[in-house]
Amino acid sequence: MRVRPLRHSDLGQLLGLCIEHAEYEGVVIEESDQAQRWCSAFLASPPQLYGWVCSESDAAIEVLEGYMTASIITSTWSATPYVFLDCIYLKPHTRRHGIGKKMLSLLVEFAHQHGCQEIQWQTTLSNETGSAFYRSIGGVPLTKMRWTLRASP
Repeated sequence: MRVRPLRHSDLGQLLGLCIEHAEYEGVVIEESDQAQRWCSAFLASPPQLYGWVCSESDAAIEVLEGYMTASIITSTWSATPYVFLDCIYLKPHTRRHGIGKKMLSLLVEFAHQHGCQEIQWQTTLSNETGSAFYRSIGGVPLTKMRWTLRASP
């Protein structure tokens, strides 16, 4: 399994992975021109969103088996940048083979390259498998609750 930066040609398959990921977390998302907006986010200069995908390296037709996306955010309190891991998802048959660790290792390298000393992320409280994985790589849970507020009518 190889992990590489996301390419424009991956956006169609990325939507399918996002839908699977949302279902895994008990959420429904619908297709609504995400690929077009992703182009702007991933291809901006500098990018607003960074992405990586994994696939079988010897497959004749590349089928994506997982993805990871992140952005760089500046903390108000420390006035320093950090990487926010927005999504990481692997199809169930690819889990427990070291791919998640490989992906997060790439994210640590990415953080260093961009002057970030910290990576933050979140997961649902019910994601026991994910939580166990995050603890295994040295992740420490924070005691915050995430909220959302719709800004459009």
